[in-house]
Amino acid sequence: MGTSVINSKTQAPVLADQYVVLGGTFDPVHNGHLVSARAIAKTMAYEYVHLMPCGDAYHKAGSSSAVHRLAMLALALKIEPTLRLDDRETRRAGATYTVDTLKALRAQLGEFAHIVWVMGTDAAAGLTHWHHWQQVFTLANVLVVARPGENSICLDHWGAQEFSDKTDFKTQPFGCFMQLTLPQVDISSSEIRENVKKHEVVDNHVPQPVIEYIERHGLYRG
Repeated sequence: MGTSVINSKTQAPVLADQYVVLGGTFDPVHNGHLVSARAIAKTMAYEYVHLMPCGDAYHKAGSSSAVHRLAMLALALKIEPTLRLDDRETRRAGATYTVDTLKALRAQLGEFAHIVWVMGTDAAAGLTHWHHWQQVFTLANVLVVARPGENSICLDHWGAQEFSDKTDFKTQPFGCFMQLTLPQVDISSSEIRENVKKHEVVDNHVPQPVIEYIERHGLYRG
């Protein structure tokens, strides 16, 4: 069983057996994000996947304000039954580090909760450059999602146990990882921003409420 989003209006944290996080800048959120998150929920039989927009994207200068990115994501998830929004990183001042987010989640959800941080193969290849990356596995598990045609990558240097069976993986509260290949939409937020700047159509890649928000606030026009 999963939980709903934990936000500033929640009176007390709700304990969970599972908490799956797909983080990102989401500038803007697009159908590729939604397809991937739905596929994770379905393939892994998770009740919910939580999409978590970063706050101060220290590694991505020039990104839109957290207010806009959070608003667009909330609109996109309004009719998504298996996808939830977790806004905790947008409420944190200063740089946002994954390890700090995982510490907060672990403290709220308890020592036995199955916590999962989702990342792509590119992010996985660079995990050892993250802030206090070794602590990630003392707090959570990692699900590495590859695109069709991509090969599994060797992650022996992580020092974490790898699982290939989802049932076994889901029994672990932390310290493990699993690699998974899922269909993904070949589109990026940077491409969408560029298309909007050129006044090109992005209807096929962005939910309509998000398109309307972008137009209403004049985002990505340069």
